[in-house]
Amino acid sequence: MRLGLKADSLLERVADWFNLAPQPLAHAFFGMMASRTLMAGARLGLYGALAEEGSATSEALASRLGLSPEGTRSLLEALVACEAVERQRDGRYRLAPRSKRWLDPRSSRYVGAFLEFNYAQWDWWTGLEGVVRSGQAVDIHDFAPEDPRWRDYIHAMHQLARLAAPEVAAAIPLPRGARHLLDLGGAHGWYAAELCLRHRGLRATVLDLEGSARVGRGIIAAAGLSHLVGHREGDILGADLGGPYDGVLLFQVMHHLSPAQNVALLRRIRSALAPKGTLAVLEYLRGDIEDPASSAPLIGLHYFVTSGAAAYTPAEVEGFLDDAGYRIESSRPIRHLPLQTLLIARLD
Repeated sequence: MRLGLKADSLLERVADWFNLAPQPLAHAFFGMMASRTLMAGARLGLYGALAEEGSATSEALASRLGLSPEGTRSLLEALVACEAVERQRDGRYRLAPRSKRWLDPRSSRYVGAFLEFNYAQWDWWTGLEGVVRSGQAVDIHDFAPEDPRWRDYIHAMHQLARLAAPEVAAAIPLPRGARHLLDLGGAHGWYAAELCLRHRGLRATVLDLEGSARVGRGIIAAAGLSHLVGHREGDILGADLGGPYDGVLLFQVMHHLSPAQNVALLRRIRSALAPKGTLAVLEYLRGDIEDPASSAPLIGLHYFVTSGAAAYTPAEVEGFLDDAGYRIESSRPIRHLPLQTLLIARLD
C-alpha cells in the first residue's frame, strides 16, 4: 500500500510539473476544505479535549463532545492531513507537537479565537463577487456595539497581539520620563499595556469604537491592568485626541483607511504629540507583488473586501508620513507577527 501511495504522489508531482492537472481547482477545493477543517476543530472542542486527555480514541472524543462517531473520525483524519493532529500507532489521536502551542486552550499562544473569528471572515468573503462588482466593501467596523462579532474580532486580534507585544514594546523608544500614551484603534489595548509595564509611571488611553472598546476594556480588566490602561469610546477619524502625548500607537489601522484619510489622521496626531514624542506605526506593508509566492495580493484583496482600502507599500506609507510632517527614524519587521513592520517616526 505504501508503494502505491508513493507512486500516486510521484504521479501527482509529474502532473503538476507538466500542468496536466487543474491547479486552480486544487487551490480552491483543498484550500477551502483545509480552512474549514481547522476552524471546525476549534468550534467543536476537539483541540481542548485532546489537550486535556493527552490522547484519545475518536469514539471517546465523540462521546465526550456529543458528536457522531463517524463524523468525528473523519474530521480527526482530516486534521491529521492538516498536520494539526497526529494518529498514534494504537489508533488514538493527539495534538501534533508542533501545533500544541497554538491549539491547546491552556497555552499562552493559543489561537483558537482567531480560528473562531474566521467564521465571520468566511461570511465576509462570500460577498467577494458583489464587492468587486460594486466597489462597495463590507464595513466590518459598522456593527452595532452589542453585535457578538465584536467579541470574536477583538479576542482574535488580542491573541495575535500576545505573541508580538513584548518584541514590539521593546522596539519603541519613548522619551525619558514618559507619562502619557495614546493607542488609536487599539481595541484590546495589549500593546499599550506592555509599554506601560515597561515604563514606570506611564499610563495609556485606548481610543476606539464603542463595540471594540467594550471588549477591550474587559480584556484589560481580566488581566488586572485597568490601572494602567483605560478605554475611551470614539471614532479616531473625528474624535478629539487630546494630548500632548509622549507616544502614540497607530497599529494595524492604515490598511482600513484611504490615502487621504491616513494623511488627515496623521496630521491630527501631530497636533496631539509632544515635541519629542514618538509615533509608532505597526502595519502590513505590501512587498513585491511580482513574487509568485507573495501573499500580498491576497491580503490586499482582503483589506479591500473588509474596508475598501488596501495594503500599502513602504513608499506609500513613507509618503503619508512625509506629507503629515514626520520623519521616519527606523523600520523593522516583527519576527513574532509575520508580514508586519514597525515604523518609528517623529515630528520633522
